[in-house]
Amino acid sequence: MALVVNGATVATAMSPIVEAGLYADEIFKDGQTFTSQYDVDAAGQIQVEKYAPDMEVKAKTPGSNFSDKDFQNTVININCNNAFQYSQKVPAYYTATMPTNEMMNQTLRTTENVRIGRQKAGIAALVHGGTASANTDAITAANFKEEFLKDRKILVDKFAKPNVAITSTAIYNIMLKIAGTEFTPATNETIVKTGQVGYWMGILWIEAPLLGGSLTYLNESGAEEAVDTSKVNYILYDYKAFSIIDKLSLLRVIDSEDFAGSKVQEEIDTGFKVTNVDCVLVRKNA
Repeated sequence: MALVVNGATVATAMSPIVEAGLYADEIFKDGQTFTSQYDVDAAGQIQVEKYAPDMEVKAKTPGSNFSDKDFQNTVININCNNAFQYSQKVPAYYTATMPTNEMMNQTLRTTENVRIGRQKAGIAALVHGGTASANTDAITAANFKEEFLKDRKILVDKFAKPNVAITSTAIYNIMLKIAGTEFTPATNETIVKTGQVGYWMGILWIEAPLLGGSLTYLNESGAEEAVDTSKVNYILYDYKAFSIIDKLSLLRVIDSEDFAGSKVQEEIDTGFKVTNVDCVLVRKNA
């Protein structure tokens, strides 16, 4: 509708600057919150050999005979069977009549939409694959540090080395209040752009606004797994125990055969796997 001021119609113009949508920061960074160390070329399923520790080695008299152990191992499968796709129409009429760079804008929008879908699935896989903490008391500012150290002890007693905690926004706020000046903001800009991340008590803390409600991913058999994360306070884990492997990352702009214009399309095919459940602890409210 045209703007009329004192009976006169004034000119209308569209800004070339776009108000971008709001997206959650990226929380998955290779080498900090997950590992891709098991990746191999040209494989949709990656098998990882695993050995169980033997804690029964005892001191013996020098010169004693060896006692042989039978060979035993297990195999962990990482199936790269989660495909994240987005296809955005960009009609030629709009690119010809808008002052904005619609092809660039829609490309950025497409990549962000796919990234968020992948992140939500990754959170679901991490929560579903981890071990639920036996501690289920409500966390408050008064008991936060004590409750967190209880959970840390559970992992350390299993010889795990927890180094990262992905938390709900409520728990992250409590952590900041308790940590105070002990909290050290991370300076590595490759993990997040705006900084909901830092170190306290030797743990990398990540705020995850997407943690909450029902999240889904495709499990090892390819079935959709719905994971309720509404009561999750945090996931405390060793990042080396959580694998994310991307096997296909495709971004393209193609001419449409159905309408005058183009399509911006992206697909990322990913595998998620908790490779050691003893290294991932999920803290939930009762």
